[in-house]
This record gives sequence, structure tokens and C-alpha cells, in this order.
Amino acid sequence: MPKLIRKHKKYLIFVLTVVLVGIVVGFIYANLQSGNIKANIINTLEGIGTFRYNAIFKDLIIMSLLLVSSFLIIGLPLCLFYLFYEGISLGFLISIFMMTFKIKGLIYILIYLLFNKIITLFIMFFFLKHVINIGRYVIGLIIYKKDSLIKEKIFLNFMTSLKYIIVLFVINIILYFLSYFLMSKFSFLLN
Repeated sequence: MPKLIRKHKKYLIFVLTVVLVGIVVGFIYANLQSGNIKANIINTLEGIGTFRYNAIFKDLIIMSLLLVSSFLIIGLPLCLFYLFYEGISLGFLISIFMMTFKIKGLIYILIYLLFNKIITLFIMFFFLKHVINIGRYVIGLIIYKKDSLIKEKIFLNFMTSLKYIIVLFVINIILYFLSYFLMSKFSFLLN
């Protein structure tokens, strides 16, 4: 794993920067909400005991759309937008839990994200690298026409992307069943 991280260090720094900017925007967005909206969100959260993580179909649909769109070149900006969106949702979620449950809410949501989001987001980073590569190679194919080496690289990145989709699908199914059990142990933080 460390070798993989070292190999893709610049890319990982870039995507983490996009996500971190999104997190900051998410915090700002949550704090800019009107008092009524904040009160509605807080009332909703106070009635919830434990969450069950269910991103099976969301991740499957998003990954499939990003993979297909990479062949149309629009996948490149969509990947960046997706990372930014994930950052915004993380920042918003953390901020809302902090507003609702104070420090206990922060602890709960960080544990929740550690169990349910960090692994999937890390896998998504590498999936997006291959999707971006496909888009780059498609541009190369348009410029250089019939280059068999580029076609081979597109195929290899496509197959690797499919493997990431399958891995993330399996992880999401496991998280669906384990998440409720794990997070119920920490539900006392929401009281």
C-alpha cells in the first residue's frame, strides 16, 4: 500500500486538495443556512439513533456514469466535480452533526466516516485515476488516430476501472450489513 501511495503521490495530493476545498465549502454552506433550515435538520437528526450506510446503488450508478462519460471526454471535469461534491457533503455532514450534538456529534460522525466513507473514498480515488486516464487516452486517440498502443491503454484502464467498481460494490454490501452493528455501539454519543 505505501508503494502504491508513493507511486501516485502527486495525484493523491491533487485529489485530496480538491476534497479538502470541498469540505471547507461544505462547512461554509452548512453555516450559511437559515435558522429555519438548521432547526429542521437538527430536529430530524435528534430523532435518529443510528444510521445504516447504504451507498450501494449511488456508488454503482456514479461510477458507471463516470466510466461511460470518460469515453466522451466529459468524464474528466465530471471526476473533479464529483470529488468536490464528496468534499462538500463531508463538510456539510460534519458541520451539521457538530451543530446538533456538539463534540459528541463530531466524534460520532468522524467514527461513522472512518468506518463507512474513508475506505470507499480511497478506492474511488484510484478508480477516478483510471477514468481520467481513459479520457486522456481518448483525446490522444482522436489526435493520433489509429494508435494501437493507445487503444490497448484505454482497454487496460477500462478493465481496471471495472475491477474497482466490483470491489467497491462488494465493500458497500459488507458495509451495509456491518455499519448498523458498528455504529449502534456509538449511538450513546447522539443522546
